[in-house]
Amino acid sequence: MALKSLHAARSAERRLDDRFDREALHDFRVSIRRLRSLLRAYRPQLETAIRVKDRKRLRAIQRATGGGREADVALEWLMKQQGDLAPEHLAGLNWLSALLLERRRKCAEDLDGKVRSEFRRMAEKLEERLAVMHSEHNLLAEEPHPTFARTLANLTEAYATELLVNLGEIASMEHAEQLHQSRIVAKRLRYLLEPVRAYAEGTQAVVKRSKRLQEVLGDLNDVHVLMQEIDQSFEASMRHKATRVRDSLRRGDFERAKREASVSEWAGLVELYTRLEKERRELTVQIRDRWLGGALDNLVAKARDLAHDLRVMDQAPHP
Repeated sequence: MALKSLHAARSAERRLDDRFDREALHDFRVSIRRLRSLLRAYRPQLETAIRVKDRKRLRAIQRATGGGREADVALEWLMKQQGDLAPEHLAGLNWLSALLLERRRKCAEDLDGKVRSEFRRMAEKLEERLAVMHSEHNLLAEEPHPTFARTLANLTEAYATELLVNLGEIASMEHAEQLHQSRIVAKRLRYLLEPVRAYAEGTQAVVKRSKRLQEVLGDLNDVHVLMQEIDQSFEASMRHKATRVRDSLRRGDFERAKREASVSEWAGLVELYTRLEKERRELTVQIRDRWLGGALDNLVAKARDLAHDLRVMDQAPHP
């Protein structure tokens, strides 16, 4: 499974050469995330092949691709708003779009430079080590060697419980970090079970519910990220405007200086922030009413039922 995940990541990395492949960056990030999730889940079984520095490098690679992906998501949302914005709001949209485009450009430069070369070097070494599996069995041990079914059952139950604790006991929908952590756990549960959907009945139901929860929490996280971006942009906007007015005055272009002084991005930024706040409220209502209103308990119950069934399969006599 680790080799298969690594192969998917290497294939996605090669697609980054195609500038017309709009999903290449997203798929590369997802493949890295899946690989990290698998290495995390089966850490004891892979300890001879995966080192601490491998995990750190994978985490650094994923973080390095995060800014570009967040910029893409934000730009896509801004494009949808453009059609019905009032003329006085377009300056804010254009200013924020330019900021995000520049960030995406810088992230793409870093990705094409050191990030991709670092990934290729690491992937080659990982493949060499993962190609040989070392396992020790103590034949005198009182407890039998743990099987894959029992290991998977324990992980499934642990992730389901962690999800219930993180989201089920949340005190307020304002706790963005706790919501973000819940999304990560839902993702781990989904990635854990997707490879075995064809072999264990009841797995697909847990995968589907985990994906739906992950998606709604992901939408909320995207809103939080862009709201924070706008929140931090007002001071940058002020500095940027002051620089433009000052440069125009120094060039003696007084008419341009007057135009710059009269045009403010702030009205548009406030309008965009207001729209995001509306989306945030709608998503929090959906999470509170649907998921905290019973769907989360249903997901956790199905995950625990699956864990029980896996343990029963593990105890069944083999032909």
